[in-house]
Amino acid sequence: MKGATSVGGGGKDDSSAAVSTKSNKPKYSRFSQQELSAWKPILTPGWVISSFIVIGVVFIPIGLASLFASEHLVEIVERYDTDCIPLAYRNNSLHYIQTSETNKTCTRTFNVPKHMKSPVFIYYELDNYHQNHRRYVKSRSDAQLRGKASESATDTCKPEAVTSNGQPIVPCGLVAWSLFNDTYRFSVKNEVLDVSKKNIAWKSDQENKFGSDVYPKNFQSGSLIGGGKLNSSIPHCQRSENYMER
Repeated sequence: MKGATSVGGGGKDDSSAAVSTKSNKPKYSRFSQQELSAWKPILTPGWVISSFIVIGVVFIPIGLASLFASEHLVEIVERYDTDCIPLAYRNNSLHYIQTSETNKTCTRTFNVPKHMKSPVFIYYELDNYHQNHRRYVKSRSDAQLRGKASESATDTCKPEAVTSNGQPIVPCGLVAWSLFNDTYRFSVKNEVLDVSKKNIAWKSDQENKFGSDVYPKNFQSGSLIGGGKLNSSIPHCQRSENYMER
């Protein structure tokens, strides 16, 4: 009986040892227990004032240089969306934009107050245009733009994915469909200025995002036209040199 009791006690000790070996307790270190030496600076008034003086000495010249450069920058903003619509169409501007029966040429004259050094950059600005809307951002196909083999990859392009007879639209999606198509011409004293549209896209985009065998197909062929039309004989990789992707 005593021997049996003694054996039973020994089994209990072995079980406790097995449990202790499987413990998830992390290995002790000063780093894990956050016992390393630390430096805690005391923010005295003298130390704070000295720090602000040093920072000011460094950044005040930088600020003055930036201010001087910005004052010599010449920027002209010309809004034309309202003034270029004839009075007869002011209450129905959408019809004026969509109809092909009206002449949409508009001439604007503005003065340049200061001399503008070359190169002069020209940008367009769109107001109240919700291009960060989730449905708009996702309505495109990067695979289709990379190569002709993925011409039918239009699953993410709805509602501008295929034509009424099921043919794929290239390029598909709302991003391409709403291509900004206003064109500009500038002249000074009746002398036309040459505006270069090249090298405004990243070289990596031209080489990797747009394939040389991707040509526009069935683009803007529906009843509702969203923007400009594309030349079906120019591949998209060459077009990216002249137009900015939105």
